[in-house]
Amino acid sequence: MKKVWTALTASVILLSVTAGCTSATNSKSATQSNDQSGTTNKPKKDVTLKLSIWGDDNRKRVFEDLGKKFTEKHPNIKVEVMLIPYAEYPKKMSIMVASKTVPDVAWLYDAIIPQLRDSNQLMDLSELAKDADYDLNDIYPSNMDIYRKNGKLYGIPFSAGPKVLYYNKKLFQEKGLKTPNELAKEGKWTYDEFINTAKALTDPSKGIYGVKLGDGGNWKDAFTDTIWSYGADVFNEDASKFLLNSPEGAQAFQMIDDMMFKNLIHPKPGDQLPFESGKIGMYRGTFSYSASARKAEGLEFDIAPMPKGPKADAPFYNGVSGYSVMNDSENKAEALELLKFFTSKEGIQTLQTTFPPTRKSVLESAEFANLNKQPSAEGIKLAMSQPMLAGGRIIPTPSNWQQIDTKMQNALDMLYTRNATVKQMLEQMEKEVAPLLK
Repeated sequence: MKKVWTALTASVILLSVTAGCTSATNSKSATQSNDQSGTTNKPKKDVTLKLSIWGDDNRKRVFEDLGKKFTEKHPNIKVEVMLIPYAEYPKKMSIMVASKTVPDVAWLYDAIIPQLRDSNQLMDLSELAKDADYDLNDIYPSNMDIYRKNGKLYGIPFSAGPKVLYYNKKLFQEKGLKTPNELAKEGKWTYDEFINTAKALTDPSKGIYGVKLGDGGNWKDAFTDTIWSYGADVFNEDASKFLLNSPEGAQAFQMIDDMMFKNLIHPKPGDQLPFESGKIGMYRGTFSYSASARKAEGLEFDIAPMPKGPKADAPFYNGVSGYSVMNDSENKAEALELLKFFTSKEGIQTLQTTFPPTRKSVLESAEFANLNKQPSAEGIKLAMSQPMLAGGRIIPTPSNWQQIDTKMQNALDMLYTRNATVKQMLEQMEKEVAPLLK
């Protein structure tokens, strides 16, 4: 009996050892298998992503703070914000592309997107349409048109929408004038009424101008809505033909020229008098400018839509800015996560005090409409929400946009310096620009 018990005990021990070895072997095999399939919880590599933006140090801090929120969710990923002056941005991007030193994620605006998109510099983001949590359908479709080509998607907008017309409520009250929003609701906000209002607001003895559409250094932002409202256009749909030298184009620029040099209701080109000074009755600017206007002591303002012109159904110029993942990034997966976070509902809400939201759930919310006392909820509805629902458009921009833009600005400078009439200026534009179009 003792021999039997001893034999049984030995068998149990042997089985236990064998089972233990087998278990250890299986465990090791499973670990190796998981390692090979990439499903183990191995520590993720530390990554620093570079994000390029333009603006000032305050804007840089805003984006750095948003980057820190992203890092809280992705502890292995740090975000380094590259601040590039706006005027140097296209040239700097070209240099970085050529030298293979591009940021991982780039903030791009509509005029320079096509060149990078068509030269295969941007990563295809079409897979985002399958991400239900990201909800690509929450972003206004017209804001993504410039990023789409041949069924692919090359970027996501985070700031888009019409330029709005700021107006100084105090100046309107002093003159007893109806506001642009009151006239818009009555269906009477036209360019004729716009000019009459600007004349009534102007007071040379106090250095007050009725209107300022721009400083003369960025014709596209300052004048595109006006050009379209008069029935003119800059290029055809594929940017292969120059169209601005037309009777409608001449009419639009004659109105602009008269404001500056005949009626004297608009500052001269290059005059840096800001709306915050309280000496501008109406000012065309981006919605994001409202953050600066709110800082001006004693300034009471609101926003309104731009007036209607001879072409009453003209679309608004949709100034699109967004993020793209650069194809030369060595960390595309991480860069995509950063782009997704910055353009998520949370990311868009974080920046909603500075940039017009591109997500419907944010722009059309009561929270956004009542975020600040200035601009008013009514102003946001009339100048932002309603136009966005109707949809805007952009200027088709050729790949050699920088060269064309310079030629057009040079021609405008001839008008500003009184070395050319409107007719001569448009003829010079066509002469310089038409040969550059393909």
